[in-house]
Amino acid sequence: MALYLTQKSMYFKNRLFNNRFVQGLKYSVWVYILFLLIVSPLDAQNTKAKKHLQTANVQFQAAEFSKAVISVKKALQADPTFADAYSLQASIYEALHDTFNASKSYKNCLRVAPEYQPMYFYYGEYLYRNKHFKEALYILQSFDSVPHLKSFIASKHKASLRLVDKAHRLLASIVLAMEDVSISENLQIQNMGSSINTNQNEYWPGMPFSGDRFVFTRLVDGQEDFYISERVNGDWSKAFAASGTINTAENEGTLSVKADGSALYYSRCNQPGGLGSCDLYVSYLDGSGWKKGNNLGTPVNGSSWDCQPAISGDGHTLIFASARKGGFGGKDLWMSKLTNGTWSNPENLGSTINTKDDDDAPFLHYDGRTLYFSSLGHPGFGGADLQMSRLGMDNKWSIPENLGSVINTTAEEFGLYIDAVGKTGYFASDRLGGKGGLDIYRFLVPDKFKPKPVTYVSGLLLNAKTQEPIIALVRLIDLKTGEVVFKDSVQDFFIPLFPNVNYALYASAVGFLTQSLNFQPIESSLEKPFKVLAKLSPIEPKQVVTLNNIFFDTDKFDIKSESFIELKMVETLMRDNPMMVIEVLGHTDNQGSAEYNMHLSGLRASAVIQYLNAQGIDQKRLTSKGYGATQPVASNDSVLGRGQNRRIEMRVVKIQ
Repeated sequence: MALYLTQKSMYFKNRLFNNRFVQGLKYSVWVYILFLLIVSPLDAQNTKAKKHLQTANVQFQAAEFSKAVISVKKALQADPTFADAYSLQASIYEALHDTFNASKSYKNCLRVAPEYQPMYFYYGEYLYRNKHFKEALYILQSFDSVPHLKSFIASKHKASLRLVDKAHRLLASIVLAMEDVSISENLQIQNMGSSINTNQNEYWPGMPFSGDRFVFTRLVDGQEDFYISERVNGDWSKAFAASGTINTAENEGTLSVKADGSALYYSRCNQPGGLGSCDLYVSYLDGSGWKKGNNLGTPVNGSSWDCQPAISGDGHTLIFASARKGGFGGKDLWMSKLTNGTWSNPENLGSTINTKDDDDAPFLHYDGRTLYFSSLGHPGFGGADLQMSRLGMDNKWSIPENLGSVINTTAEEFGLYIDAVGKTGYFASDRLGGKGGLDIYRFLVPDKFKPKPVTYVSGLLLNAKTQEPIIALVRLIDLKTGEVVFKDSVQDFFIPLFPNVNYALYASAVGFLTQSLNFQPIESSLEKPFKVLAKLSPIEPKQVVTLNNIFFDTDKFDIKSESFIELKMVETLMRDNPMMVIEVLGHTDNQGSAEYNMHLSGLRASAVIQYLNAQGIDQKRLTSKGYGATQPVASNDSVLGRGQNRRIEMRVVKIQ
């Protein structure tokens, strides 16, 4: 059985149950039983009418709708007040897409049995799905005023309580639909076309941050594999099966591509050695393609259903869907953090995100604060709807917002991905007009639902002396707030950056001078990420490092407040190496006279020494000197070059 069938409750086998077509089958049985319990009109019906209704029920469940129409008409001819017959007749007409007669049957049912409370829900749901929102609101508002079910609820009957809960949630969805102004009347949903979609099922799209590869799942004759399309001159190439050993004779699906394109997180079910019915895996990209996936193991995977991973931009947060204990009902969204190569115990995202019904298919944008997911429990437009929530500065998720009726329909929509710049969204849907089954669609993201724009810094850590990779503690800090944005011991890194933030990046390892870098992305530089090769120098005499996060105002030597994080780093380095003696070197650009620049650079270097001395670092271990504009590291003919020349350096004088 295909992985995706398992993950979406046997989606392709039972998916008609998500349409009113076969919901009628479920409802007719459920309504029939509840009707007996509450209204009990059947005892009054004549035997002939009941016999015709039983025949119609069997025919309906066998999808013999034309025959069922005739049989239910015979039941109503035998007894024109037979409410259950009108109820089944409505379901049959819905299956035949005969909305006119379906509506008549609903009204007739309520006419002959106005005390039949469940029918207010089913008729209201029917009107809602057919976008008759005002009528649906009126009918649903009548639901609670019908007295017969209220006394029955007092007995705590689970079926009736579920119906009341559904009715209240449907009412919220109707209000949402009436308020929905179609976020953008010009919003156009476009099929991705024949390069991606076929008459088979395509779903669960993803990309690396660069946006040059399109990765998705395709189901062909019950077999799920990953396919890839490449962007060539702005167009997508014909999709091909992913190279390497990631695709197997089993099923692979529900993917999330790591931002740098080096890894792919995904799901597999019922595998030898697996921990639960479905587990999360990761595959890495090498020169020959994608490697065979590795099970993420505990504590991410457990004995339950764990699927649909969403990896964060920095690769250190994993949000996924799980049916494990401790949730709010159905499938919930959970989160795990990666530190020093180990995933933390997953935490439930809480009741703001998760409902009593299924909440799954997460996508965490590269900004790390905007979450998109699919939900059956939050107010929507039918089926599973796409929702969005934002993580506030208090680390709490906002109340999810439905993405609107233009995107969400009465069909299924799930597996949302939004590109790095937050401009284009992609999702899967089985809506009418596709090439067959599930297709992947794209759309321009309305401003209301756009994530925060981001760029990134990526880098590799090397030993400056041997040029070999090393593992170092990398910290990225917002210099204005002091917030540690990223912290982990790694050999390479990929960290999203927001525009108009002054970032300091520190790479430190025992026995090495801390590497200091500064990044200040602006809106216009979002498509020009920062890529660095961070070389850490061993603590040896004559080694020099630039202190890139010490700042002064123009023509001044007073240290600015955002420099204190860097100065604290130098202080810590001095304390960790108590025999180290350093010299602080000041440099300027060539603007102004040579004499002035020499004097200013000396004062700035001296200010650093004074700070360290005030923190208790022995003056004997500290010296300073100004070099003015005599030692440029870049051309002074550009603003960028002059900025690089205005710097503070630290040189190791001796270490014992």
